[in-house]
Amino acid sequence: MEEFELRILEVMEEQHSVGFTGRVNVLSKFNRQYMGHLVFKDGEVIQTILTPQKGLKALSQVLIQEYNLKSFNYVVEPEIVDESEKQIHYPFANLKHKLADVLKQYRESLKLRPPDSVRILIQADFVSSAYTVTPQEFQVLEVLTEYNHAHDVYQHCDLLDHEITLALVSLRMKKALKVLPRLESPQVK
Repeated sequence: MEEFELRILEVMEEQHSVGFTGRVNVLSKFNRQYMGHLVFKDGEVIQTILTPQKGLKALSQVLIQEYNLKSFNYVVEPEIVDESEKQIHYPFANLKHKLADVLKQYRESLKLRPPDSVRILIQADFVSSAYTVTPQEFQVLEVLTEYNHAHDVYQHCDLLDHEITLALVSLRMKKALKVLPRLESPQVK
């Protein structure tokens, strides 16, 4: 499968096979800037941070960014890891399967994703409408009360990218959202 040729999956497989305990730092390939890390305990991924995300969303973001050709360098650092750091509770085989599923759904949802620069507003009359919302739609609406650019919704919502996209599409079909082009700053003459 194509998605298993991604470097992050190779790194995870290597660390799992040796029962590694410690941290794998995620660095930008461009300037080696720290982007986040994965924490392993006995070969299992128990925590991931890719600023500002944590947990499964952060791990999914590493995978998606690598899929989108934003390469990373990975630096393995053995260290003592406390069980209290655990945020990800999937056994490795299940986690690998879940990541493959996330990548598949992400690729399928790409054609529906709005451009990062559009502004998304909640329609005022939707609040009093009879439509019911799913938990995912509610989370997206909650983020939209604070942020109104598509890019910000994807950055600040705890859902996975494809879940956000599907919630936005569903909310748009329910006429809950108004999509506006990005406001350009007035040019000085």
